[in-house]
Amino acid sequence: MITIEQIDEFRKRTNSSYSDAKYFLEKNNGNILDAIIDFERTKAGSASNQNNRQHNDMGERFADFLQKGFDTRVIVEDKETVLFSVPVILLIILIPLWLVVVLFFAFFAVLGYKFRIQEISTNGFDVHSFLKNINAKMKEQSSFKQQKPNNNTASDNTQENKNTGNFNTAETSANDSSGQKFDDDDDDDYNEFIVE
Repeated sequence: MITIEQIDEFRKRTNSSYSDAKYFLEKNNGNILDAIIDFERTKAGSASNQNNRQHNDMGERFADFLQKGFDTRVIVEDKETVLFSVPVILLIILIPLWLVVVLFFAFFAVLGYKFRIQEISTNGFDVHSFLKNINAKMKEQSSFKQQKPNNNTASDNTQENKNTGNFNTAETSANDSSGQKFDDDDDDDYNEFIVE
């Protein structure tokens, strides 16, 4: 049987509600320590799930905003044909050059062209699939880096010492009369000239 003292102690240590305290204490047969640990695990898991959900919602909203920017276009047309259409996202990107953009559209307005903003849903560019593709490639790269073994450090160090030793002996033995040092290393496919 759960006592009010146990519930008060649980609530004091976890800042939880009475119903949470009663639930976790009953689940753990009145053991306060086990109930607190169970409560922390449950709340930590739900907090991380909520954080992931919130992160995914933010990413979805950003992708929707970008897709809307690509689908909504400013169309410049005369009486008969469409001269060109520009995605609104491009105009947003060009905000630092707003004077040039305004003058550009003013020029076409003086020439008699009409402007309209229209949402054109095309299958030309899908932001959601593009971002998912980038996310998959980033996860693939991080898993590849984690799987790559780091066993070659000792052999790399000994090889580096051998290369350094060979370079120093070649450097000291290959002096010519002009004070230049010549290192002819066929393994690297280049010649190195050092002027002192």
